[in-house]
Amino acid sequence: MQIFLKELAILGFILLISACGFQLRGDIQANFDSISISGGTSSFNKTLQRKFRQAGISIKSTSEAEKIVDIIENKFTKTILTLTGTGAVSEYQLDYFVTYRFKSKDGPWNLPVTIEASRNYTYDDSDILAKDEEEKRLVSGMEDQLIKTMATQISLSK
Repeated sequence: MQIFLKELAILGFILLISACGFQLRGDIQANFDSISISGGTSSFNKTLQRKFRQAGISIKSTSEAEKIVDIIENKFTKTILTLTGTGAVSEYQLDYFVTYRFKSKDGPWNLPVTIEASRNYTYDDSDILAKDEEEKRLVSGMEDQLIKTMATQISLSK
C-alpha cells in the first residue's frame, strides 16, 4: 500500500510540473544563420562565439554575416555588500554589464543597448576554495544570461 501511495505521489508531482509549462532552458533560439562579433574582452567574446556555435550559428567575417554585433563594453565588478562585526567580508555583490550594438548586413546600426546581471553571495574565510568556485559559477551563469538576452534581442530585430 505504501509503494502504491509513493508511486501515486510521484505521478502526481510529474503531472503538476508538466501542467505548469515547466521546461528546461535550451540553446540560443535565433532567426539567423551567421553572425560577426567584434569588441569586448577576449574571454567574453570567446564565450559568446562558443554559445552561438553550439546553437548552430556560424561565426563569419563582417562582410559575410547576416547579423553584425559590436560589443562596446563588457565589465564585471565585485563589490563588498556587508561586513561582519569584526570587519571581515560577509557578502559580495557581483555585477556584469554589457553594452553593445548590432545591425543586419545592409541595415543601419541600432542604438547601443546595455544589459546587466547582478548576484549576491555570502562569503566565508574558512571556505575560500568553495567560495571561489561559487563565484566562478555565478559569473558563468550571469554570462549565460546576458548572452541569451543578447541573442533574443538580436533575433527580434529586423
